[in-house]
Amino acid sequence: MRWSSSIRSEADAFVAVGLTQFSLTSRLVFLVVGPVVDLKLVALQAGTFGRAFALRFAPAAFVVAVLVAVVVGQVVL
Repeated sequence: MRWSSSIRSEADAFVAVGLTQFSLTSRLVFLVVGPVVDLKLVALQAGTFGRAFALRFAPAAFVVAVLVAVVVGQVVL
C-alpha cells in the first residue's frame, strides 16, 4: 500500500471528482502531481541518490508534471 503526498492514490480520483469548482485541467494537475511528488518517493531518492539529488529532482519533477498536465489539459480537455 502506497501513501502519496496528496491524499492517497486510491482516493485521489474520488476527491478530484468532488472538486467541481475547479477546471478539468486543475483536477488533472492534482491527479498527476500527487504520485510524482510523493513524500515516500522523495525520501527513497534521497536515500538512494543523496539528499542533493532529491532536493534538485523533486522540484524539477513537480514543474515538469504541472507543465505536462496543463498542456495535455489544454489540448485534450
